[in-house]
Amino acid sequence: MERSWKWRRAMVFSVAAACIVLLFAALFIGGNDLVTQAIVQGAYLTLVAVVGGYLGIAMWDDRNKGKEILSGISERVGP
Repeated sequence: MERSWKWRRAMVFSVAAACIVLLFAALFIGGNDLVTQAIVQGAYLTLVAVVGGYLGIAMWDDRNKGKEILSGISERVGP
Protein backbone atom coordinates (compact mmCIF):
# COMPACT_ATOMS: atom_id res chain seq x y z
CA MET A 1 0.00 0.00 0.00
CA GLU A 2 1.23 3.43 -0.86
CA ARG A 3 2.10 5.84 1.89
CA SER A 4 -0.46 8.42 0.75
CA TRP A 5 -3.32 5.95 1.25
CA LYS A 6 -2.30 5.43 4.88
CA TRP A 7 -2.71 9.17 5.50
CA ARG A 8 -5.99 9.26 3.58
CA ARG A 9 -7.35 6.33 5.55
CA ALA A 10 -6.33 7.96 8.84
CA MET A 11 -8.05 11.19 7.82
CA VAL A 12 -11.24 9.37 6.81
CA PHE A 13 -11.36 7.43 10.06
CA SER A 14 -10.79 10.57 12.14
CA VAL A 15 -13.54 12.48 10.31
CA ALA A 16 -15.89 9.49 10.64
CA ALA A 17 -15.14 9.25 14.37
CA ALA A 18 -15.77 12.98 14.84
CA CYS A 19 -19.12 12.72 13.03
CA ILE A 20 -20.15 9.72 15.11
CA VAL A 21 -19.21 11.61 18.29
CA LEU A 22 -21.36 14.53 17.14
CA LEU A 23 -24.28 12.19 16.46
CA PHE A 24 -24.02 10.61 19.92
CA ALA A 25 -23.64 14.04 21.54
CA ALA A 26 -26.83 15.18 19.82
CA LEU A 27 -28.51 11.99 20.98
CA PHE A 28 -27.54 12.56 24.60
CA ILE A 29 -28.32 16.28 24.49
CA GLY A 30 -31.71 15.43 23.11
CA GLY A 31 -34.31 18.02 22.53
CA ASN A 32 -36.24 18.88 19.47
CA ASP A 33 -34.71 22.22 18.64
CA LEU A 34 -33.19 23.41 15.41
CA VAL A 35 -29.62 23.33 16.74
CA THR A 36 -29.76 19.59 17.44
CA GLN A 37 -31.35 19.01 14.06
CA ALA A 38 -28.60 21.01 12.33
CA ILE A 39 -25.88 19.07 14.18
CA VAL A 40 -27.36 15.74 13.17
CA GLN A 41 -27.88 16.74 9.54
CA GLY A 42 -24.41 18.25 9.24
CA ALA A 43 -22.67 15.27 10.81
CA TYR A 44 -24.63 12.80 8.72
CA LEU A 45 -24.03 14.64 5.44
CA THR A 46 -20.34 15.08 6.22
CA LEU A 47 -20.00 11.38 7.00
CA VAL A 48 -21.76 10.39 3.77
CA ALA A 49 -19.66 12.80 1.69
CA VAL A 50 -16.32 11.74 3.17
CA VAL A 51 -16.97 8.00 2.98
CA GLY A 52 -18.48 8.29 -0.50
CA GLY A 53 -15.54 10.35 -1.70
CA TYR A 54 -13.05 7.94 -0.18
CA LEU A 55 -14.66 4.92 -1.82
CA GLY A 56 -15.12 6.70 -5.15
CA ILE A 57 -11.52 7.89 -5.30
CA ALA A 58 -10.24 4.45 -4.28
CA MET A 59 -12.26 2.82 -7.06
CA TRP A 60 -11.06 5.41 -9.59
CA ASP A 61 -7.42 4.92 -8.50
CA ASP A 62 -7.68 1.13 -8.75
CA ARG A 63 -9.25 1.38 -12.20
CA ASN A 64 -6.47 3.67 -13.43
CA LYS A 65 -3.79 1.37 -12.01
CA GLY A 66 -5.46 -1.56 -13.75
CA LYS A 67 -5.41 0.34 -17.05
CA GLU A 68 -1.72 1.16 -16.56
CA ILE A 69 -0.91 -2.48 -15.85
CA LEU A 70 -2.87 -3.67 -18.86
CA SER A 71 -1.26 -1.10 -21.17
CA GLY A 72 2.17 -2.17 -19.90
CA ILE A 73 1.36 -5.81 -20.62
CA SER A 74 0.07 -5.08 -24.11
CA GLU A 75 3.19 -3.03 -24.91
CA ARG A 76 5.55 -5.79 -23.78
CA VAL A 77 3.78 -8.57 -25.62
CA GLY A 78 4.92 -8.53 -29.21
CA PRO A 79 6.82 -10.43 -31.87
